[in-house]
Amino acid sequence: MGDAMVGAALAAGVLRYPVECVVVLAGIPGAGKSTLLRRVFAGRSGVEVLDSATTRDGWRPVLGSIPYWVWRPLVHLTYYVRVVLAIRRGGPLVIHDCATRPSARWLIGWAARTADLPVHLIMLDVPEEVARQGQAERQRVVRETSMAGHSRRWPELVRLAGQDPALVVPGAVSAVVLSRAQADQVREIVFHQAGAAAA
Repeated sequence: MGDAMVGAALAAGVLRYPVECVVVLAGIPGAGKSTLLRRVFAGRSGVEVLDSATTRDGWRPVLGSIPYWVWRPLVHLTYYVRVVLAIRRGGPLVIHDCATRPSARWLIGWAARTADLPVHLIMLDVPEEVARQGQAERQRVVRETSMAGHSRRWPELVRLAGQDPALVVPGAVSAVVLSRAQADQVREIVFHQAGAAAA
């Protein structure tokens, strides 16, 4: 999606995608992904939204007495199994993912390709200090070593998205890179039938 199209979309507060697609909402921890999803999709039906926080909260009543770092791999495994199964069911689907793990990007791309679904990226590009503030506000602070890895890899992903979105997630056909201020302008993510006129 070109800069002019992004500007027009943000001015209207609406991002538009075809029904049969996968949208990956990416950004380092604390960038505001969950906040955007809650604002745009709260109480809305017809769009499947996958957020890893929901998976983590589902395991917490069972494993909450154990330190999270011990059962984190189980959360990741459960989440990505759900992602693959959701992709197989078809779109529209929105996936919350930091996108800094190559294996996760490959898995999403592979699953979308086998389901014959295009992938579109929305990338929340915020400074590390802003993301850390976001973690503090939500009272869910990422380990220092993990955060350093996310922050180190992220700028390269933004650069690659500008060259070719498929270099970020295999098969991706578009990428929108948003600052925090631009993300705050998004009030709707709309999915429309192929060939239908945009409202």
